[in-house]
Amino acid sequence: MNIKKRMGIYIGIFLVVFSFLTYVSRESNNFISIATNRESKDIFNTNREEIFLYKKENGQLKIVNIFPYLNNFMNTNSDIGDYLIEIKENDEWTKRYEVKKESKSPLNYYLDYIPKCDFKKNNIFLNGLTVTFLLYNLRLLYVFKKEILRKKEIIFPIVLLWLKIILTNSETLSNIVVSRMNFTITSLLGLYLLLYVKNKSDKLKNDTIINIGLWILFLMYYLGEVIILSGILDSRVFNYLATNYSELLKITVFFYVWIDALIIILIMFFLNSIKIKKKQIIKEIEKKNLAMIGSFIILSLIVELFINNNKYFYYLNMFEFVYVFWYIFLTDINTLGKVKILTLKGFQMFLHVYIFFIITESVWLALGVVFSFFTLNLYTYFITGVLKVDKQYIGNLINRMYLTKNSEEFKEQLSRELKKNLELSEVEVKILIHREDYKKFLLDKDYDEDEIILGKNDIINQKYDYAVRLKYNKNPFIGLILIQNKGVKLVYEEKRYLEEITEKLSLVASRYRFEKLQEELN
Repeated sequence: MNIKKRMGIYIGIFLVVFSFLTYVSRESNNFISIATNRESKDIFNTNREEIFLYKKENGQLKIVNIFPYLNNFMNTNSDIGDYLIEIKENDEWTKRYEVKKESKSPLNYYLDYIPKCDFKKNNIFLNGLTVTFLLYNLRLLYVFKKEILRKKEIIFPIVLLWLKIILTNSETLSNIVVSRMNFTITSLLGLYLLLYVKNKSDKLKNDTIINIGLWILFLMYYLGEVIILSGILDSRVFNYLATNYSELLKITVFFYVWIDALIIILIMFFLNSIKIKKKQIIKEIEKKNLAMIGSFIILSLIVELFINNNKYFYYLNMFEFVYVFWYIFLTDINTLGKVKILTLKGFQMFLHVYIFFIITESVWLALGVVFSFFTLNLYTYFITGVLKVDKQYIGNLINRMYLTKNSEEFKEQLSRELKKNLELSEVEVKILIHREDYKKFLLDKDYDEDEIILGKNDIINQKYDYAVRLKYNKNPFIGLILIQNKGVKLVYEEKRYLEEITEKLSLVASRYRFEKLQEELN
């Protein structure tokens, strides 16, 4: 079943449950909602502001429990009567509001917050950071436009991701309708990415124990999403569940907070990475990949600690989704490791600058972080060359290829080396004498000049899973390496290895092709 049908089924289930809960909670109006725009509108306010709710009973004030609900504070199963709202700032009582709860209707009270300080400069910087982040993502979309157009199923989450970035802006989040849109988009994006990664996790499909564990996690995640999102979209649903099914609500809140889509996605990547056979040429790279995935998991768990603090959560959650989306995409297209790491490091920069700026409220210090970030990462990734394929293995292979005496020995030796290094089932090397000879092995169509590794859909003989092009100067096909791997996809480090050796192998293949041409002429 493809991803669109699965999305349709899961969205359909949610709509049925949401409609049912909306119907049974249609008269659940016994709640109090205190709305405030302070947290989202003025995230730089360092005053410790607290809101308290009291109920007047027999001339005395009885404190009533309230809890965060989106940008508001809420009390469920509220009795009718007179109430007092008090605001405490920096341990001093500042304002009091007397309100009355009528029967058969919710009490909604709006506290319009007016900032005491001028944070115009800070807000300009934050909005500028958001715009820069959008432009950075736009640039990435342009760089990878060919890959995106080839993988059309990735366009839908890109649209959702852009909406999430725009809706995360602090000025728009002061609107509860926009906040609900943000949560809905987040749920759709998380579900889509989770199903997308599940479809791509070939190495986990035949592991029964892992699949059972992932299904349990998915059911916990989906139950939390359905119940809590229903409560977010309709206050009466939330009040109904809190009043009549408080234990169920507590369980689903735990699932919603701690077992979200990104956590399951990262666990799948982690398990995939562990199950990859540790071939010597990629062993060190795989260790770093595991460390990267582990850091993502830690980031995702830390973000959930701020779920009740709008000052941090919305931006951190947005960065988290963008971060993981591009990791999924760059892994899926098997891009070169350095490009992948530098791209993700760019996202880290935005995350660090945001956190540093919120804590210090200093534009110049934040810009200093940007400068130091670029300096350190340019050194780390351009000078020290982290995450490169070990040159020793490439060098040894190329040297042995140069020492071959004829084309047959070259083909036999190369086939043997690749099967040994990458543990492949079968490798067949072809030297193509004439420009059009590739049509004997590949479909007759225009191939992207930068596309070195071709997939099964491009190969005529379907027993092969990959075809690696050998090209020289303006000739796009002087040779082919046909690879059979029993339907198992090559991981991106293996593709990097093949891409790095093809340029040098092409020189050797070109020599033997020239010899073949001379033989034909003679």
